[in-house]
Formats: sequence, structure tokens, C-alpha cells
Amino acid sequence: MTYDSELVSEVFGNLSVDKSRLPANISAIAPKFVTEWLVDKLVPGRGKLTLAEQEKVNEFVQKAFPRKDDANIINFHIHKGEVYKLIALMQVRVKVDNAGNKIHDPVARIPSLKMEKCQISNDLIESNTMLLRQGVWGKISLARGLEDAIEVIDFDPFQCSSINLTEYAKARSQFTSEQWRDLMLCSMGCNPEHPSYTPQAKTWMLARLLPLVEQNYHMMELAPKGTGKSYIYENINSKVSLISGGKVTPAQLFINGSTKEVGLLGRHDVVILDEAQSLVFTNPEEVIGSLKTYLASNKYNRSGFADISSDCSLVLLANIELDSNLRPRNEHNLLADLPPFLSETAFLDRFAGISPGWEIPKFQRAMVACQVGLKMDFFGEVLLAIRQDNRYMSYVHEHIQFDEKVNIRDQTAVYKSASGFLKILYPHLELTLSDFESDCLKPALQMRQAIRTIMYNLDDEFRQSGKEIIAEVK
Repeated sequence: MTYDSELVSEVFGNLSVDKSRLPANISAIAPKFVTEWLVDKLVPGRGKLTLAEQEKVNEFVQKAFPRKDDANIINFHIHKGEVYKLIALMQVRVKVDNAGNKIHDPVARIPSLKMEKCQISNDLIESNTMLLRQGVWGKISLARGLEDAIEVIDFDPFQCSSINLTEYAKARSQFTSEQWRDLMLCSMGCNPEHPSYTPQAKTWMLARLLPLVEQNYHMMELAPKGTGKSYIYENINSKVSLISGGKVTPAQLFINGSTKEVGLLGRHDVVILDEAQSLVFTNPEEVIGSLKTYLASNKYNRSGFADISSDCSLVLLANIELDSNLRPRNEHNLLADLPPFLSETAFLDRFAGISPGWEIPKFQRAMVACQVGLKMDFFGEVLLAIRQDNRYMSYVHEHIQFDEKVNIRDQTAVYKSASGFLKILYPHLELTLSDFESDCLKPALQMRQAIRTIMYNLDDEFRQSGKEIIAEVK
């Protein structure tokens, strides 16, 4: 089937973008949801950029996107009384002193420049409250403030306008199931016409979106190196945070006991722990204990604070080795070569499923999207918006029948995964039971079955209810 870019343009208009227009040299400067927006504003159109358009984009990027070592240059211009404008991610933090007696004035921070204490007015914060959570990408105007401090005097956010899920569902009705599946893949930045993206591979590519469309959806993806596991999470939305390997602290994830700052799980909609095979927790007992509590109850506490509730999804990405048949080398225990805490059944049981990333092809240059897809900023916002809609969970509860031996946690996990696939593939809720079984229930069962199989092999307790999770549509 040939991808229909004209149909996408006709249905979605300025919410779509020609993915071939994104120059490779700016992809490392900012996430795609920023650079797509930028290119479409500077040089709107279709087809690959002309030399003149490339020069215009490059000239703007050199001026607007600061390098990490530009902080002194920016400080110099501001000291001379100039207003300096740049494009970057900005966050605002409100610090409480150690005794808890004084709340200091809010300060803005620009992580890319390691600027931590910029003055900012309450008016700007109230107009952009997301600055207090994940932070927002946008055009920042800096000037000399009180006592020679740097002050943010203006901020123009890069963010999608309000999302209309009703119109989004109506748009879905104008596509066949295969056309829509390919549109989702293209919007993620991948070429759906590449022969290596088989229907099965496409399913597991789309599974990467499940944590965005479902609240408190916790999953793992295991795959060899080079399949692009973290790509979509790095590029889709500032409400998604990725930690890549190395040490992870309780303060980073939960709450900082000294600054009273809420951690990543309380500020973001999705948190990804990448390179999980090399994760090291400082104070591992505290981290794992708090994680188990959070995964089970959607709440956590630390350092004497009251419970913090969150709907954040947690994703673990890890590399595993494959055999000569491109199957997991330890297929009987997929977690055998990963940190021991992942194999603790009380921890593992709290995840909805494991996505078989080994069934996704290794990424090649020809797999980059070159068709018209949804703009990444709109795509990310609509996926996160649909997680609030309960109609999809009602549908799966109505149309899945479990065997009486299937326990509640297995049922809940399958419900959530099936609901997620339903939101991604059939947001208009117009489908047959056969569609639901093949596109939603079947992959949901496969993901949870991977969890159950590991627990069945590791712990006698989990053998009482059998190895197979049996369910059918009704």
C-alpha cells in the first residue's frame, strides 16, 4: 500500500508537516517537536528544503540556539544593557529553606546554559504554569535585572494550541486502519513504507506510545542495541523525561529532602529509565521500596513529606543479547542479564508488560520518515490528552472475557494495554470485535504473558494460577 501524504495534508492541514523537510544538522540541537515547529514557521511548504531555505534555517539556528559554552558571551551582552533572545528549555523552581520557614522568590533556570538563578516575574509564570513542572521550550528574552542579576523579561512558548479530541476522532474516520497505523508511525519519525517495518514490527513500534496514552502505565522494552528505543521519548514532548543510564538518586525520582523540590515522577507524565542494564541506584533499598509503592498505588512519600500522588508512567528500556536466530539469548528468563532488582517478582508484577523490542528492526537511515505526518508537538499533546478519556477502558472491560484462573493484576495489565492500543489505533471507537482482538487484545496479552512467564519460572507462588493468561473477546 502506498502512503497517502495528500490525504494527511487534506485532513489535518497545518497540524501536519512534511517530515523530509527537517534538516539533519538541527536534530541534535533541540527535540523534534521544537525543530519541526521551527522549520514550518521559517520555511513552510512541502518537499526537501532548497539551498536557500537551508541557509535561512541554519542562519536562524546559529543565532537563536545557544551553545553550551555561550553563557559568558550572553552575560557580556546583557551586562552591556542589551536584550538577548534565544530558544531553549526553561524551568522555574521555588525553593524553601532547609528549616522550612521561608519560601524564596521563584527563579528560572536554563539547563542548556547551566543558568540556575534568573529572575522572572510572577506574571510570566502564571501565563506559563508548565514552567513550574517539566519546563517549556520557547523564545526567551533576557536582560539585566535588579542587582545585576539576569532577568527573564519575556517568554514566548512553543506549544500546540488546545487539543480537540472530537475533531481528532472525526479525522480518524477518514483513514483505513492500515493508513492510520502508518500515519502514527510516520508521525513518530519513521518511514512506514520501509520493507523492514512488517505489520508485527509496526505493532511493537506503536507500543512505545502506550505510556503516553495511559495514566500510570508501567512497561519495559527489551531489545538489542540500535533499534531506536529512546528516540520517540526524547523528541515528542517536554512532559516526557528520559534518564540515560548511570546513577539514579531518590531525590531525582521522588523528592529532594533539602530543597523540597518534587522529583521527576511528580512533575512529568512519563519517565523513562534508559540503559536499564547499567542502572545504579544510590541507596537502592530506598529507591526500589519507594518504586514498588508507587507502581502499586500511584503514590509515594519521602523525607517525612505527605504522600504525593501522580499519574506518571514509568518505562524501563534495556539492551539484551540475541542468538543466531535473532531471538533473546535467555528467552526462558528475559531479565537474566539485567540488574537483580528487576527480577524481584514483587517489583516485576507491577509492570503491565514487556514489549519484545527484538522484533523491531535495527534503525537505518532509510527508515527516517519522508512523508507527511502529524507535527510532533500536536502528536505528543493529543496522545497525552487522550489518556484522560475513560471510554476506552469501558470498551475493553465490556469486550474482554478472562479465564477464571487469571488473577486481578494480570487482568488489570491486559486491560490497560488493550485500552492503550485502542486509543492509538481506533480513537473514534469504530471497529469490529475482530479488529479489537487482533490489534488490541492479542498484543496486550503477549506483553503481559512475558511478565507472567518470568514470574512463573522464578517463583513457585506464581505457578498456582498456571502459566498461560487466557482471554477472549466477548
